[in-house]
Amino acid sequence: MAWTAPMTAVTGAVYTAAQFNTFVRDNLNETCPAKATTSGSYFVTSGTNQISERIVQQQYVGQQDQTAQTSYADPDGTPVAGNNPINGPIVTAFTGSTALVVVGGRIGGNTTATASVKMSWAVSGASTISASDTWAAGAVGLGSTGFAYDSRAYLATGLTQGLNTFTAQYSVSSATGLFGFRSLLVMPF
Repeated sequence: MAWTAPMTAVTGAVYTAAQFNTFVRDNLNETCPAKATTSGSYFVTSGTNQISERIVQQQYVGQQDQTAQTSYADPDGTPVAGNNPINGPIVTAFTGSTALVVVGGRIGGNTTATASVKMSWAVSGASTISASDTWAAGAVGLGSTGFAYDSRAYLATGLTQGLNTFTAQYSVSSATGLFGFRSLLVMPF
């Protein structure tokens, strides 16, 4: 169904059943209460006179992992030189053209005192976006015993409407970095 601009009432005129169904019943069925199917969801405008229900998605991974990869890598990739593979988080959400993405965790522990450790995200599915420092959370110069609880929120634009998978990805400038208590949150619009 679609929302229809209501007719203009005229004094003394009688609504037909078809007019009532089109301009009252059908339009009420295009409102938030009529379209709500999931507790905790919210609505966004998805076109002129059109709303769509959206659901916040989040995944948390508590284990601490390490990587020595100097370019962003898929968390399901092959471990580097005996390092643990970094698994997730990975979130799949139905989005419009925009989503608020938040990554974060306990980041640091690089064996080189001046090195950087970064956690970013990539998108696959309806959209394809590579991980980037532009929206990465991270730390520089913490050394092997230093950690920071860091997060980064970024408004991702230019997404293709549909089912998009957001995958956390990790990199270091050199040596080995540690990542723990990681989360990825996607609020689709």
